[in-house]
Amino acid sequence: MKSESQKCITVAIDSQISAKASGGTETALLSLLLALGASKIRDRFVLLGLKGYDHELAPFMGANMDMIVWPASYRWYDPATERGVGMKPRWHSLQSLLGPLGGIVPILYRYYAFNTPLTPKAQRLAKRLGPMKFMVAPAYRLYRGVRDEAARPMVAARADKILKSKGVSVVHFPYPLHFETSLPYVYEPWGLPHHHQPECFRPGEAEWMDELFGRGCRKASMVVTATRWVKQDIIAKYGIAPERIAVIPRMPRFDHADRFMDRAEALAGLPESFALFPSATWVTKNHIRLIRAIAKLRDEHGVSLNLVCTGRTNTPESHKIETEIERHKLAGQVRFLGVVPVERLNTLFKSAKFLVHPSIFEGLGLPLLEAFHNGLPVLASTAACIPEVVGNAALLFDPYDEADITRVLLEAVRNPEMLDDLRIKGTHRIEYGFPSPDKIANMFDTIYRQAAKVPLNDDQKALLDEMLR
Repeated sequence: MKSESQKCITVAIDSQISAKASGGTETALLSLLLALGASKIRDRFVLLGLKGYDHELAPFMGANMDMIVWPASYRWYDPATERGVGMKPRWHSLQSLLGPLGGIVPILYRYYAFNTPLTPKAQRLAKRLGPMKFMVAPAYRLYRGVRDEAARPMVAARADKILKSKGVSVVHFPYPLHFETSLPYVYEPWGLPHHHQPECFRPGEAEWMDELFGRGCRKASMVVTATRWVKQDIIAKYGIAPERIAVIPRMPRFDHADRFMDRAEALAGLPESFALFPSATWVTKNHIRLIRAIAKLRDEHGVSLNLVCTGRTNTPESHKIETEIERHKLAGQVRFLGVVPVERLNTLFKSAKFLVHPSIFEGLGLPLLEAFHNGLPVLASTAACIPEVVGNAALLFDPYDEADITRVLLEAVRNPEMLDDLRIKGTHRIEYGFPSPDKIANMFDTIYRQAAKVPLNDDQKALLDEMLR
């Protein structure tokens, strides 16, 4: 793609993930690393690994890649640590007591290491202090929180120093979280669910996300989305110029995921026939309406459909989902397996009757593509970019209408010929609807070079025009 005379650049790719997690972000990033590593691109890449998990990236690295452990990690919105919202009463009392100096209390609260056990040394100190020993625990936990390297803000000067020492000239943030840097960067927000469904988030969370996504998009040299639907959404919401937003349809590299668990082991305790929904239990994934539709299918049509769900369950929505399952007496039909190894997830994809994906918001919806790859028929919602992603290869339903979800589930159960047709269409969608891994690698490299303001050759200029159309 590049002539020998072109200047090579070094790109830092923020890779603070666990490669063993089966989420969409992880799958997309690992697929990109594999594509870049297998390409003939002459530019270099430095992966910014997550402390304690960086070794998991080794199998996904090519000869054109190096890795460093990034000395600060991210934290998602937490009402208890954002601007003092959710502080415990004692902290509010302390804030009032300090009067004009009370503004420091929310900052201290942010760094306070709750429930951290005292070390033997701290315990011995508490014994020596006698009546004043009550001061040791809060002082020690505050010390630990401030001392923790991951809790230190990653200010631009600190980040730039590390990146420039590695010769980095452009940074890629493949998810909404990002740190401050004065270097040009490429930003992937994936989608704006907080804009469309603010009611689905905790108090203050949608506003926090809006600030995070908006800042990332506005400061980015280039923004990348997987669909044109999301591109138009970003233009409308944040006023980003269209020529700064590239559309790269993301087709995951599945060679790292074509590993399977023994079927008997993977399906132990599961019913012989089941539908699959692999997604974390966020509100926008719409588990509750799907559960109600399964109950209607049983109660109104006499059809018992088993559902197997995978993905994170440590979300604010999980308790509501459990309550809904109990209310409809579906414990025997709906099972949550939590985060599973990729080998087991692949075996589930190969073993399920069909995939049902009722999400009310997606920036892409990687499980849909994984289903196509595995020959699994797809039932999906009409929300957001999903129709653009699946084309004619899925049976669609209104995700807000439980009766419509029930209708589609009933059709899937009673019409195996339709499922066979969807299976064929899904395979065609994979083959003809998305760029090859090598092309995806060259697309991203073109965007990196565009962000770094280095010359593009004729092939790269043509790719850029394609991505900006």
